[in-house]
Amino acid sequence: MPTVDDLLRRPAVLAAVAELGVATLGVEDVLTALHRFGAVRVEIGDDSYMCIVELPGEEPERACGTSVLHAALACWAATLESARLYSARGLTELEHFLARDD
Repeated sequence: MPTVDDLLRRPAVLAAVAELGVATLGVEDVLTALHRFGAVRVEIGDDSYMCIVELPGEEPERACGTSVLHAALACWAATLESARLYSARGLTELEHFLARDD
C-alpha cells in the first residue's frame, strides 16, 4: 500500500491538487474532488478505511488506507489514472476511426 507521501508525489495527483488551488489538502477537498466522478462512500474496517467511488457505467474504484485521507488519496489516484487511461483509449480509437479508408 503506497504511503500518503507516495500518493502526493504522483503526477496526476500533483496536477489535480494544483487544479483545486488549495494551500493545504484536507480530506474534505479530496472527497469533494472524488464526488465529481460519482457517488463516494467510506467504509470503516478493523484496521483500515476503504474509499469507494461509484463511476456511472463502470466498475467502482476502491482503495484502502490507514486513515480516511490516506484511503481517499489512494482512491483519487486510482480514479485519475483510470480517467487518463480511458481518455487515451478513446483518443486512440478516434484516431483509428479518422484514419480509415472507406
